[in-house]
Amino acid sequence: MRWIIRFILTLIVLVALLVGVLFIVPGERIAAIAAREFETATGRAMKIEGEVRASIYPKLGVRTGPIEIANADWSDAGPMLKAEGMRVGVDLMSLLSGNIKIDQVEAIAPDILLEVAKDGRANWEFELASETPAATDQAVPESAGGIPAFTLDHGLATGGSLRFLDHSGGTDIVLTEMDLDLRVPDFNGTSQIELSARMNGQVNQVSAEVSNFSTLLAGDIVGFEVTAKSGGSNIGLSGRGGYEPLTFDGQLDADLKDMAALFTTIGQTVPDVSEGLGQQASLSGKVTYTAEGTAHLRDGIIQLDQNTLNGEADLDLSGDRPKLNAQFTAEALDFSSLAASADGNSGSGSAGSGTGWSKDMIDASGFGLLDAQIAFRAASIDLGTLKLGTSRVLATLDRSRLVFEMREINAYRGLVTGSFVMNNRNGLSVGGDLSARGMAMQPMLIDLADYERLIGLADVDLQFLGVGNTVDAIMHSLSGQGAFSIGSGELLGLDLVGMLRNFDASYQGEGSKTIFDSINATFQIANGVLTNDDLVFLGPLVRATGAGQVGIGEQTLNYRVTPVALSNEDGTGGITVPVLITGTWADPKFRPDLQALIDQNLAEERAAIEARIEAERDEAEERLRQQAEERLGVTREEGESAEDALKRRLQEEATQGLRNLLGGN
Repeated sequence: MRWIIRFILTLIVLVALLVGVLFIVPGERIAAIAAREFETATGRAMKIEGEVRASIYPKLGVRTGPIEIANADWSDAGPMLKAEGMRVGVDLMSLLSGNIKIDQVEAIAPDILLEVAKDGRANWEFELASETPAATDQAVPESAGGIPAFTLDHGLATGGSLRFLDHSGGTDIVLTEMDLDLRVPDFNGTSQIELSARMNGQVNQVSAEVSNFSTLLAGDIVGFEVTAKSGGSNIGLSGRGGYEPLTFDGQLDADLKDMAALFTTIGQTVPDVSEGLGQQASLSGKVTYTAEGTAHLRDGIIQLDQNTLNGEADLDLSGDRPKLNAQFTAEALDFSSLAASADGNSGSGSAGSGTGWSKDMIDASGFGLLDAQIAFRAASIDLGTLKLGTSRVLATLDRSRLVFEMREINAYRGLVTGSFVMNNRNGLSVGGDLSARGMAMQPMLIDLADYERLIGLADVDLQFLGVGNTVDAIMHSLSGQGAFSIGSGELLGLDLVGMLRNFDASYQGEGSKTIFDSINATFQIANGVLTNDDLVFLGPLVRATGAGQVGIGEQTLNYRVTPVALSNEDGTGGITVPVLITGTWADPKFRPDLQALIDQNLAEERAAIEARIEAERDEAEERLRQQAEERLGVTREEGESAEDALKRRLQEEATQGLRNLLGGN
């Protein structure tokens, strides 16, 4: 920046000094002298075309024809500066006394090119002559960096343009309709500058005031106040700073109520954000930028619509990649509009929309722009469909891997902890390890689905991983596992026993409820499909089991629930009506599993027949034993079975028969 200021002021002062000799030297000689002295001072060729004319009235001065200043020798983008002409007016009495008092300098339709080569060289970097041009012969204030002292009532540039072209970074910025007014009433005092220009079709205005102009030229620390306006947005920065090296320390106040103007200026489309995330924003705080390349925010207040964040941040720009460290706190945060946005975009591929997941590419390239660690705490968060209490989250971004560590999220009398990860180091992947304890189901389901019948405290564990560059690909690739359990509770207004007794799934008893002791299930996820085979619902009058699959990727259902009511104490008997849940998330189908019911009845009938046959067989065997005992005259002793008694009797008869055969007694 220092070189740019010297460059422009060298041109202005040189032309002004030549006004004094214009009346005794022909105009073309003046042009030649100015061009030669400028090239001596800067190393750049200057060409002045047309006639150089002096004027006495209404102001002593000179008007040139078209001016052109050569670019750096490595550039092929054309001249560094072109203008239709220049007008310079000076104060005659101050000129005669040896001082330069410039009343007005006006560059007519200047076209300025600031260019950076691929190797980092800038076209405004050049060596000024060690001494000022011979025509000046002025004492040079050291603080001004070789520029003789002068005053300037008005330095004007009207109808101009400026292009900043950076071949190393690919930046190409163009300002058009540029008007500038520089005022230096005291070379060692306060000066002002006002700039208006159009960028990407949006008019922007900048006003600045510095406490000491000569100190500014030297690049040293100087007091300043800068305000910028783009549409309805205003940014103000006041404090102290310099540019060799670039440093500043001051107060920032930014009112960004006109986001459309700001994003138009930088050539971007205004992001479609919900209320509470920054449709309008403001930022204030103490800001510092050091010579080491670090930026700091203290006592920061960020206003995003109705939400206020307080905190501080440190940004280190000195390394290969910027590093951000920040801490923010908030009281009540209102993001309830997020729920309304989700409802209004039901056809965009969100869950349950019936159109599947979004297949739009997810651009996660921004994860690689910097490394960051941001700690956040809020007293409460309203997400519209969910209400959260005190929440503490630590977000860490390290080499394109973003981790949200949920240290504490209080919600619905319970506590949620765990982590959520987005990794873009080798393609995008998302994963998480979440745990919820003691979540009150009734208030949570009322907020989520306007469902108030389930009362109980739930524990949930979930681990998952998905890979892909679209939501659809991630959901189809999901893998993981989890568990779900609810302790004792109630199902209000739902009479499962009555439903089973009347074979009517819509049956609802007056003021009825189903009390349960527990609900438990575990599940596995593979290739976007959740599988469960151990759902157990236990209650005093009803129990149920469940098994099946939930297609997360395809948003489908294929699940079977088997409730049993009015069973015996040992769990047998009762009324059973299996129910199949099929279809899609958007249009689920519920129907009795008649085939399973038939198979179950057949199995029960078969079991009854087999039991009856077994009983009849046992009864026949018993009759045969009794007949054998009577015929053999067998009397069973205490504790002796019929078989043992018969064996004993046969042994006795055989022994007696053998004795008789041998002549014994």
